[in-house]
Amino acid sequence: MVLPRRIKTWFILFTLVYVVAAVSATALIGDTIVNRVIQEEQEDINRKASLIRSRIEAAIYHDTYVADSLATVVTIDPEFAMVNWDSVAQKLLDKADYVRNVGLAPDNIISHVYPLEGNQAAIGLDFRTRPDQYRTVLKARNLGDVYIAGPINLVQGGQAIIARFPIFSSPTESTDYWGGVSIVIDHIKMFAEVGLYDLVDANVAIKNSQTLDYFYGSQSTIADADFMVPISLPNGEWSLSVEYTLKQSPEIVRLGIMIYAISAGIFIVIYGLILLFYRSFLIAKKQALVDELTQLPNRRFAIEKLDSLTQEKKESFALLNIDLNDFKKVNDAYGHEAGDTLLSHVASALNKSTRSSDLVARMGGDEFIVALRDVHPNDVGKVVNSLQKTVEASACRWQRYHIYPSLSIGCALFNHQSPRDLDELMAAADQDMYRAKSSNQKQKPSINAIS
Repeated sequence: MVLPRRIKTWFILFTLVYVVAAVSATALIGDTIVNRVIQEEQEDINRKASLIRSRIEAAIYHDTYVADSLATVVTIDPEFAMVNWDSVAQKLLDKADYVRNVGLAPDNIISHVYPLEGNQAAIGLDFRTRPDQYRTVLKARNLGDVYIAGPINLVQGGQAIIARFPIFSSPTESTDYWGGVSIVIDHIKMFAEVGLYDLVDANVAIKNSQTLDYFYGSQSTIADADFMVPISLPNGEWSLSVEYTLKQSPEIVRLGIMIYAISAGIFIVIYGLILLFYRSFLIAKKQALVDELTQLPNRRFAIEKLDSLTQEKKESFALLNIDLNDFKKVNDAYGHEAGDTLLSHVASALNKSTRSSDLVARMGGDEFIVALRDVHPNDVGKVVNSLQKTVEASACRWQRYHIYPSLSIGCALFNHQSPRDLDELMAAADQDMYRAKSSNQKQKPSINAIS
């Protein structure tokens, strides 16, 4: 289907606008859904981080509470504790969840460790020779209560969180310092069991809120944290920072691609439906303006076109009114199918004998019109005679017959400098056609049998 230039221009413009709108809408829909999913995932991460915070607090409080009973025993009777160290310490380890080992340090020098195996290097350690650890011992002494330190590098290897319990000679006085009990907590095991390592689509960091030192994760995570929760400790506090990495998550990326693909597919389908609808509209419009039998423009189209030409008054043209002589006899003698074939033949012959700029239309029955455009008035007669001779010389084949049509042609001229309305023009052409028919009453179709 060939579209006029104006329709093509509007179609291209519509397509460009539609593509821009579709791309924008696809991006908006995709971003909205992805952001909604990301928001839900972030809320889920926040809930999990808060739960991890609670589990860490519970784990540390539980083990320090259990360890506090050992510190109480040492405070009441240091000699008894040292003599029965293994059994006393074993009871602590049995009740604690994450305690690796426990040490006793009279005058800040480790004298007892349980279990001894793997921790022999700690025996005899004077905390005063290890400034990093001695600071935490002094912190506990000054607090007069437990202090959670670390993770700290251990002399026996590895790192751990240490709960420092200061021991004073008098249970009621915090002035006569005796030494301390150190509870080594396996923070790696604890972090694993509370689910810290299972938190996905997020970077996590933990720092000591007092010292501002981070001991898990990275400084950048703390600086760029999207969510932070405090971890309350005995006489201290940590801070758990969460930085979302959902936008880099393979699941989120796949979701975005899927949503964009589905949205794009929907808009492509809609565009296709619009094209089909518009094509159906054009076909219906064409059918409404085209004669079904001859495929020439019909009366409605011809009237609209001629009315436009006469209203614009920009050019002169000749209007031909063409009628087939004795067409009824062809129908009566050979049937309507023969008549239809002859009409189609005449329509084709008229089309071939005129220019593409001319208008050829079927007005109904055996009547046709031709609008000759850009033709000089002095040349109209010659053009009409040539057209009539050409069409009448063309044979229409029907079964075993050749039918040569006979035409009566009337002509009326439209001069744009002294125009007349369409009704007057068509009436003049019609009258001229009847004059031609009256003067050619003996003319009729010639029918020859094919030998």
